[in-house]
Amino acid sequence: MNQKAKAAVLEAPGKITIKEFTLPSIGPEEGLIRVEMAGVCGSDPKFYHGKIKNLPTPMILGHETLGHIEEIGIVAAERYGVHKGDRVVVEANIHCGLCYYCLTGNYQFCERERGYGTKLSTKTAPGLWGSYSEYMYLAPNSEVHKVSDSVPAEAAILTTVIANGVQWTRNLAGASIGNFVVIQGAGQQGLACLVGALESGCRPVIVTGLSVDSPRLALAKELGAHYTIDVQKEDVVARVAEITKGRMADIVVDVTGNPQAIQKSLDMVRPQGTVLAGGLTGTETVTPMPIDKIVMKEIRFQGARSKAAPAVLAALKLVESRKYPFEKLVTHRYPLDKTEEALKACGGELAGVYPVKVVIVP
Repeated sequence: MNQKAKAAVLEAPGKITIKEFTLPSIGPEEGLIRVEMAGVCGSDPKFYHGKIKNLPTPMILGHETLGHIEEIGIVAAERYGVHKGDRVVVEANIHCGLCYYCLTGNYQFCERERGYGTKLSTKTAPGLWGSYSEYMYLAPNSEVHKVSDSVPAEAAILTTVIANGVQWTRNLAGASIGNFVVIQGAGQQGLACLVGALESGCRPVIVTGLSVDSPRLALAKELGAHYTIDVQKEDVVARVAEITKGRMADIVVDVTGNPQAIQKSLDMVRPQGTVLAGGLTGTETVTPMPIDKIVMKEIRFQGARSKAAPAVLAALKLVESRKYPFEKLVTHRYPLDKTEEALKACGGELAGVYPVKVVIVP
């Protein structure tokens, strides 16, 4: 195939160049995705600035992928249940299918893990390993899910984000009917965790944020949050105590990646409650933790990294149900040649620009 595709290549920290790649020939177990929309994850600005070490640059970022099957091998088509032209969401992980974690259904920890937009350099053929591109290569052992053409792209692109909310809040933190839940952070992932808590029957669900988060907190209320708290205007621990009548939260989910917020989580959770941390702080940040508080309150502290197929399938049903106006989370759209601007917008680096969700439309 001699057709070319443009992609935004991260050459080094703080440097992205638009380059052309030759589209590869597709074998029986492979495919090619024509990218409709790529989500900018909150971790991508950290990749861009080199805060996450050992990135395989040069590389194409983009691990939240919505697109259409451009080409598909006969084996891949049967495995994924797709045909040319189908609209699909592609998960970030590419797994081996044979190691301990794959065989136990936890392929996000695959011992031979590769990943779109995170793990593979453009030096590894065929180069198109991320969705900040017009086309993305579909490798064997990918996870591909069909999505209805009737769903707005802005909602469909959030499938894997919502899946994180389901996985983290319900599957990892154990959210259940009647739980008091506090979600620290009102960005895309905080709002996804809000939905995960609501769908688990939790009540009340409280979302916290900064004063600048006012539009985000309003969106949280629209999605169904019972309370929102501006932590710059109210004592968040005292307010949670008031709402829960002193019991405090069964579960506190922190997606801010802010060391002070993570520490506050320990004050907001009840004895024997769960604190879940899902926000990256960067490999050079060390968060001091009052271990005695964890010990004396018997707090369960749970990390949250990603998700697996059950959470994605649940999220896909939610997205296709149109129960929630997920498309409202997408507030900023950028073309491929404005990728650096998109990353800076997501990272809060542009004056007057404070998005909920940023996407790239190649």
